Amino acid sequence: MRLRDLEIALQSIERIKDFEVMLEQYPTPAQIASSILYDAEITYNDIMGKTVLDLGCGDGIFALGAALLGAEYVIGIDIQSKALKVSKRNSELLRAAATIDFVLGDVEQLTMTKSIDTVVSNPPFGVKKRGADLSFLRKAIEISKVIYSLHLGTEKNRAFLEQEIERLGGTVKTIERFEFPIQRIYEFHRKALHVIEVDLYRIEKESE
Repeated sequence: MRLRDLEIALQSIERIKDFEVMLEQYPTPAQIASSILYDAEITYNDIMGKTVLDLGCGDGIFALGAALLGAEYVIGIDIQSKALKVSKRNSELLRAAATIDFVLGDVEQLTMTKSIDTVVSNPPFGVKKRGADLSFLRKAIEISKVIYSLHLGTEKNRAFLEQEIERLGGTVKTIERFEFPIQRIYEFHRKALHVIEVDLYRIEKESE
């Protein structure tokens, strides 16, 4: 599948409309999700034939993209049942339901019985609930060999996260910056569209 075809497919999905501010739900744009997943496969062979986990899957955009790129098995986990209903409808829309299981669960309580090759995640930024981003990173590094994770792209946050990732047993291999558009979805948003800078971390778990 070409990058443009993947982007078009992900642009067609249903997006979440009912957001919870404390979960810091900011839907990943199709262009960014497709770029991350396509590069993960073409450059690093981290998707095709792999077991991929979309941690905090929301409407399932990363899980769906991974399935379309040939992942052997995909799991999407989210704490919000309404989001998972949207994810399941999207998997049927893109004819990917046979490859993906969507699971209701809390990241901090998550235990895996199946080996995970790759985690892809757009976690909470940790602004409304301090440390929420680290909870996702901690779990991702615990259960997976390779992690792709989006975080606020400030110099201060980058320095902090690089130190924490090392402490958690991971190694930052690359950091790529994206301009991330946020629609007016919460009451405190004043602009119809606000663009922030986010960093995509590609992390590998240190050998045990």
